[in-house]
Amino acid sequence: MKNALVVLALAAGMLAGCKKNSDGDVVVQTPRVTTQTDTVKMPVVETSKDTITTVTPKLEVKKDTNTMVVPKVTVHKKP
Repeated sequence: MKNALVVLALAAGMLAGCKKNSDGDVVVQTPRVTTQTDTVKMPVVETSKDTITTVTPKLEVKKDTNTMVVPKVTVHKKP
């Protein structure tokens, strides 16, 4: 139990020392005899816009009617 509290305190201290600056880089303060600040450069991702032309098939919808032969059923009641 005591070891878990020590690990939890160390993890909280490490997470509390991280901040982002205006450039989007992460600034990490590490606990040592004196506090030292390190800057981690974040990678830059560039995106570009591209236009793609595709060929789509032309579909034609037709309405059709069919004639169906339906048997006629009569029900006779027995008296």
